[in-house]
Order: sequence, then structure tokens, then C-alpha cells
Amino acid sequence: MTANATSTGVLRAAPGVLDRPAVEATLFGLAALALYWVTGPPVHGDMWPPLAEAFLSGRLWLIEDRPWLELVPRPGGGQYVPLPPVPALTLIPAALLTGPGTPFGELNGNVYASVVGAINVVLAYWLLLGWGVAPATRRWLVGGFGLTTHWWVAGMAGPHHYAELCAVMFGLAGLNVAVRAGPAVGAGLLLGLAAGSRVPVGLALPAFAALYAWRPADGWRLRREHAWLVAGAGIVAAGLAWYNLARFGSPFDFGYAHIPSGETGLITDEPWFSEGLMSLGYIPRHLEVILVGGFTVVAQAPFLRPSWNGTSLLLTAPFLFLAVLARGRYVPWLWLSVGLIILPDLMWGSWGFAQFGYRRILDVVPLLLLLLGLAYRDRVDWLLRVAVVIGIVVHAYGIWVINVLGFVAF
Repeated sequence: MTANATSTGVLRAAPGVLDRPAVEATLFGLAALALYWVTGPPVHGDMWPPLAEAFLSGRLWLIEDRPWLELVPRPGGGQYVPLPPVPALTLIPAALLTGPGTPFGELNGNVYASVVGAINVVLAYWLLLGWGVAPATRRWLVGGFGLTTHWWVAGMAGPHHYAELCAVMFGLAGLNVAVRAGPAVGAGLLLGLAAGSRVPVGLALPAFAALYAWRPADGWRLRREHAWLVAGAGIVAAGLAWYNLARFGSPFDFGYAHIPSGETGLITDEPWFSEGLMSLGYIPRHLEVILVGGFTVVAQAPFLRPSWNGTSLLLTAPFLFLAVLARGRYVPWLWLSVGLIILPDLMWGSWGFAQFGYRRILDVVPLLLLLLGLAYRDRVDWLLRVAVVIGIVVHAYGIWVINVLGFVAF
């Protein structure tokens, strides 16, 4: 692959070779769409379609109660959704055609999750192309991305899963702009939308800033692009602050602590929040899932029973750990952002159940793809191949036994 250097010093594909990658990226996306759609169960009764309809009606709350969801009662009636609102905004076009009073009814969550999942696969491919990663490496990394944790989350849909997918979509889109030295305000806006889906993802700002800081002519320095980057993210941050203030009287309160639990309690009374919503004391339980969570061997076929608690990434996505092999000027900044994002995830009281693998790793996967692209820019070795294949095989098994056989422990 021929490549040219951008103003940030990142390699990008020359215009003459874009035709074939465009076709290949499209085929990857269509294959992902079909796979996620077919292997995922139908999902009805989610919170995002009715919230999108509420926004169209000028409301910030749901009218009907959905007791199977974690919602916050509104003093004047109705229910607030205690999560950032951007996933609902993505469904506003669909809400114009679906929902009560329309001929189509409420949209099946598996449909919109599969569509966004397919978009993510295309964006991942395009990101690695813009990062100057060779074709063979692109294919292996996109395959590993699309057929491991992201496969499970896109196939299963559900409230938290769709929020993860939206965070990945906007994060990948923003990085696509940044690695090509595109308009910084656009990259910042997309980063803000990612944070408006999953708040910790906003801590990727150092990585975005690093992508705009370097130019071969004068090295590292602060530039006016950094002001535009912050301005773009700030637009969304201001909107989120207003949204929270209008609902709960604080710009920082998304409402999670107000979720009822049991007859008279709150979710903070549940045992996994014994030290509050966030605590350093919760980190070991997350690391246990990430590193040692496995299967239970039982006497009945197919003998290996997964748990809703999660499964080690060493089994379900081992190729991600190869990001430690990355070298280059951007590596410290990418790892800084990975650490900043993952820390609040690890400090959260619940660790993501029900899940296969560890779904919150998706918050940092776009950055890990950049690190893996640096580690394997022009080569694919046996270690990467084996790690990707292991993750795909384990996920295929997990999705089969959970979704088809219902063979899972609680």
C-alpha cells in the first residue's frame, strides 16, 4: 500500500487505492450486519425508542412505566431514563416511523443495534486505513474487533449494550477525523457524542489532542486545533449539563442513584454498591472477571457452561492484550486515555452483568485498535492470528450455547 504523510505525521492511504478498500469495508459491514441480526435475539421494550419519541414530543421523560427497566420515577408522573441521552437521539429518525400510532410499532432493538454494529465495523476498517495499517493487518484486526466482544454486544442489544455501541460509533468516527487531521471541532463534537453515550469515553481527550499536536515541520505543540477540539466537545457537554439540570437539579447527576430497588429502597442499597456507586474497592471484582472469569465444567453436553458474570478477556478477546507491543510517539497518549477511561469503569459497583466477556472494554477498544495498528502496521504474525482466532471461536461457542441452548449460569 502506498501512503502519504498527513500534517499530524500519521500515514494515510493515497487516493489511488481507496476504491478497493471502500468495497472491502462495505463487505465487512454487510457481513457484520447479517451476523449480528441473525445471531441476536429479538429485543422489545427497550428504553431508547420511547425516549426518542419523547424528545420529538418535547418531553424529557417516558409516559408509560416499564417496570422491567431501571427507570427513575418523575415527581409529576412518568419515568426518567438515568443514562446519557445520545443513544436516543440516534433513533429519532426511526421514531418518526415507529412507535404508538404508527403502522410499524416499536422498533426491535436487535435491528438498530445490528445496524450501528455494522457501521462500527466499517468505521474500524476506515480508521485503520487512515492510520496507515497494511491490508492484511486491517483484515485481521477488523475481524477480531467485529467477531469478539463487539459481536456479543451488537447481537444482544438492550439498554446498556446499545449505549456501548453508540459510544464506539462516535468514538471511531471522531478518531477517523483526527487521524486524517480533519476539522478539530468535528472530532471534538463526535468525542462529545461518544461521552453522551458512555460518559467515561470523554476521557479520550488526551489521545485526540495528541493526534492534533504533532506536525513533522515543527514537532509537538499546542495549536488552535486544540481550542476547536475542546469547543466541539464542550457543545455536547453543555447540552448534557442542561439535560441533567432540567431533570435532577444538578448538571452532573444522570439519575442513576435515584433508581428504585425493592419496595422502598434505592439501587445504592444493593450489595454491589455497598461502598457507593464508585469505589477503588470495586476494582478487584472487575479484574477478576477480566483476567480469570471462565466456564464451569458440568456433566451435561456441551460441558462448558458460561456465567452471566462475564468471561476473561484472555479467552474472549486475547488479541487486545497485544496492544502492549505498540511503539511510537502517540503510544503514551493513547495509553493515558485508555487508563483514564477504564478506571471509572473498574470503580463502578456493578461489573456489567449480564454479559459474555467484559462488555465495558468497548469503551477503550477504538484506542486499542490504534495501538494494535502501531504494533502490527506492516505485518501479521502467528501470535496475532492465534489470538484473534481464539477470541472468535470462544465467542461463537458462547453465543451458541447462551442464545440457542440457553446453557448459562446466573
